[in-house]
Amino acid sequence: MVLVIFSMYDNQGYIRKSAVFRTKFSGEVKHIPLNSLVMMLILILCIILCISAPLGAQDFSERPLQKLIDCPSAGGPEKGSYDFELRTYPGGGVLAGFTVGLFNRFVVGISYGGAEIIGFDQPDWNPQPCVAASYRLIDETMALPALSVGFNDQGYGAWLDEEERYQFKAKGFYGVVGKNFSINPLGEFGAHFGVNTNPMVEDDEGIIDLFTAVDYRMTQQISLIAEYSPGFNDQKGDSTGIGRGYLNFGIRWTFAERLAIDLHLRDILINQETSTIRPGKNFGREIRISYVEQL
Repeated sequence: MVLVIFSMYDNQGYIRKSAVFRTKFSGEVKHIPLNSLVMMLILILCIILCISAPLGAQDFSERPLQKLIDCPSAGGPEKGSYDFELRTYPGGGVLAGFTVGLFNRFVVGISYGGAEIIGFDQPDWNPQPCVAASYRLIDETMALPALSVGFNDQGYGAWLDEEERYQFKAKGFYGVVGKNFSINPLGEFGAHFGVNTNPMVEDDEGIIDLFTAVDYRMTQQISLIAEYSPGFNDQKGDSTGIGRGYLNFGIRWTFAERLAIDLHLRDILINQETSTIRPGKNFGREIRISYVEQL
C-alpha cells in the first residue's frame, strides 16, 4: 500500500500553481495543476449528486425547454431541482456546468472548463469559473409570455488571451421572453426573444445585441433547436465576426426521463474566418449531455 501526501502550499506558505502529491515510500513527487484538480472535484461532486439524489424531479419530457444552445430562455429548474451539463466543443474543449433552482423563480449556476482537455496536449484552462443567475419576473400564461432577467458571463469556445474574451462571447446581462404553443398532433413549439449587453468585455461596453430562438418538440424524445444572434457586439475592435451573425442548430434526444444528449452545429453561417482561432472554414460540431434531478 502506498500512502500519498497532498500539499497545496510551498515551503514559504504560498499557494502553489499545482498540487503536489508525494508517495511516502518512494518519495516520488507528482505535480497536478490545480485547474485540473478543481475540474475533477466538480465532476466527482456532480456524479455523486446524480447517483444519490431521490427520484421525483420533473423530467425533460414534462417541462418546457429550459436550455437552448448558447441563448438563455425564460425557463429554469423548479425549486429544489438542479441541472448538470457536460459540453464538448472543437479543439478538445470540455465545459461542465451546474444550475440549481433556489426558489420557484430564482436560479443560480456555475461553470468551468477549458480547451484541449480531450487529447494529448496540455489543457488550456479558462481563466476562472463563470457564474450565472436569472429571475423570472412573469410566469407564462395563456395570453402572456414568460419574462426573465439575468446575468451569465460564460462564453463558449476557446478563451482568447490576447482579446481577453471567449471565441463566442458571453451574453452578460440579458432579458428574455418566451412562449410555448401546443399544436396537436404536430407537437409543441417554443419561441424566444431577448436583448443583452456585456459591460464585462471591454469592446462590448454600451453595445446592445439581440437574440432569438425557436424549439420544436416533435415527440417526447426528440426536440429541434435553432437560434440566431446578429452579433452587433462582435463587429468592431478585437471582433472576430464579419457581420453575418451567429446561427446555431441543435437536436436533442431525451433517451431517459432525466438524461438527454444534444448535437449542436455551431456558426452555420461561418461568421468567423480568422484562421488562428478557426483553422477550418466549416461549422462547429459539439455534444452536450444534460441531467436533471431533485435535491
